[in-house]
Amino acid sequence: MIYKSTVHIAFLGPKGSYSHIAAMQYASSRHFNQVVEHSCRRFDDIFNLVECDHAEYGVVPIENSNSGLIDEIGDLLLNTRLSLVDEITIPIKHCILVNNHTDINQIQIIYSHPQPVQQCSEFLKHFLTWKIVFCESSAVAMEIVSKLNQSNLGALGNKQGGQFYGLHSLLTYNLSNSHKNTTRFIILKNTNIAIFNHSITTKTILIISVQEQSEKLCEILKVLHFYNTKITYLRPRLLSYERPRNIVIIELMAHINNVYIQHILIELQKITYSLKILGCYQVTPPTNVVFH
Repeated sequence: MIYKSTVHIAFLGPKGSYSHIAAMQYASSRHFNQVVEHSCRRFDDIFNLVECDHAEYGVVPIENSNSGLIDEIGDLLLNTRLSLVDEITIPIKHCILVNNHTDINQIQIIYSHPQPVQQCSEFLKHFLTWKIVFCESSAVAMEIVSKLNQSNLGALGNKQGGQFYGLHSLLTYNLSNSHKNTTRFIILKNTNIAIFNHSITTKTILIISVQEQSEKLCEILKVLHFYNTKITYLRPRLLSYERPRNIVIIELMAHINNVYIQHILIELQKITYSLKILGCYQVTPPTNVVFH
């Protein structure tokens, strides 16, 4: 594959957000010479930029290890013509970010997005006098603390993001209730990236819609188990705007051109309302099957 010297990447939030970090890590892993960043306020803005060829890649979170699938992404994937070409998983590590010369005993106000506050609730119980000011994102919280530059202020966010705003971590350890919190991001592209070496570890992702959840799910599982296919993820969800139908996202550890996968697609088309191939790409296989 030949990479362009300059690529445009769209992601959610300003610099310092977890989506921005994921986008930069992906660009670094693919050795792009120069990256033009497109900061978006909404997920559908990312999809639109890539669909209109204003960005070559879109980076969006699809699931968190604690909270599961991000429903809005499931809806967007069902209706987009974009392909999933890769994924990247990053750890979610929260810390107290402050300006220089700030001591923890000086802090009176913490700026944060509501989610980090919830995920660090056990730590925050020790500082009940702190006033929490909610912001639209962790990056906005860090930017406010950086601009105000007061010793009684702190932001709840990630250390790497804080560096974009000249902030440093007051404590060196992860403040999250769960120290194994991760978010998986998918990489979207207008065209699929062909994989010709079928011997490498490959993942195929499908999204299907079914009429009756319980009966159809049993039929789907029977098909997958009959062909002895390794499932890494199967998650049904009721569509909010079309209650009689449900969507199911399935990840299979096999190449789309595998003869067994082709048989599976034929069988699934018989029992589903619609079936769509989201992508096929090379990955490092996870160790555990997760059913939500």
